[in-house]
Amino acid sequence: MNKKIICGSFALAGLFTFAQAAEFDLYGHFGAAGQKNTNYNDSDYAGASASIGFNVFFTNGISIGLGGWAAIPIYENVKNNADQIYKDIFVLSDAYFAYNGDIFNIALGRYDTNNMGYDWFSGHNQGVSLGFNIGNFLSIWGLYSHQQAFQFQRFNRETSSQINALWNYKGHYGYYKTNEGGGLKSNKEHFAAAGVDVKIGEVFRITPYVYFVTNNLTAPGGTAKLTLGRHNDLYSDTTLKYTHVSQVGAPDGHLLLADQEFGYSWFRIGGGYYKTIDAGAGRLTDFGDDSRFYGGIVEANVNNRASGGYYGYDQSTWYVFTGARHEMFKFDLLYANGGYKEFSALLSITLFKHLDFGAGYVDLANIENNRRNYVTGFVKAIW
Repeated sequence: MNKKIICGSFALAGLFTFAQAAEFDLYGHFGAAGQKNTNYNDSDYAGASASIGFNVFFTNGISIGLGGWAAIPIYENVKNNADQIYKDIFVLSDAYFAYNGDIFNIALGRYDTNNMGYDWFSGHNQGVSLGFNIGNFLSIWGLYSHQQAFQFQRFNRETSSQINALWNYKGHYGYYKTNEGGGLKSNKEHFAAAGVDVKIGEVFRITPYVYFVTNNLTAPGGTAKLTLGRHNDLYSDTTLKYTHVSQVGAPDGHLLLADQEFGYSWFRIGGGYYKTIDAGAGRLTDFGDDSRFYGGIVEANVNNRASGGYYGYDQSTWYVFTGARHEMFKFDLLYANGGYKEFSALLSITLFKHLDFGAGYVDLANIENNRRNYVTGFVKAIW
């Protein structure tokens, strides 16, 4: 028999075995999103976007992925308004290698971080995430970010469209000191974070952490969470958070937060309170946060950021909320008052598992004399 045929047969057999040992996941979307300011028309816009990508999961814990986004503005009532929201036409969103094992895990390249549980980072990262597990009670983790994109995608606020902006990966900004305080530097700074998760079963978890951005901030802190019951049944989640932010060109700040959520299956209800001291922790929200507020979503990606007015200077704020996470619909209803004010009501519906559409209203009563009130809407096909 011809040696080339023999070699070719072994190659085909190896490829077949390789394919059997892998799971291929194709994903993407095509849709449109927009918003209208009901009191002041300087921020009305709409845009269309599409994405496509794939993940390959191997049985040995290795995975790889590749994906891209494209978007164009289709309406704006003020010239260049939508162009500032849809800053780029195309973004290579995902290009990563990952390994998830019992003891060690790593993600390297461009990848989505929204399911990784970071307190102060969201969207997609160009960098690396690391984790080391010691038994079932201790995990040590680290994050390095060279550049970041899709900050407007916040995992705790998925009732919004999640497609309402597009900026390419950008480096992290810093500040320089001046006689009057501080000013913005170029987007060439580095972001890093590290922490430890200490767990007692499924009931209690405490996470001390530190976040760091060169020429910008250092933020040590921690989160403690007590869970009673099970999330697919009756449960209670109690969360306490403290973060100290040491900032370049600005005073230090502190955040203290308490949040209580009760739920049954797909329904949730609860409330919370936070207090900021001095400069608060608002600068941290530029990189991501796990709050319940939609204030940063409706003004997405100003300077490649998606932060709102919450956690700002010397705020004392209480809030109540309710919501649902059902396979056919999601809704969020929140009212906050005090130093930060917000009323938000958003609903999204999923039909046939592949069509999402939704709308919402977000009233930011303490911004520019109550002129920041938004109606949002979106529709997207997903696969």
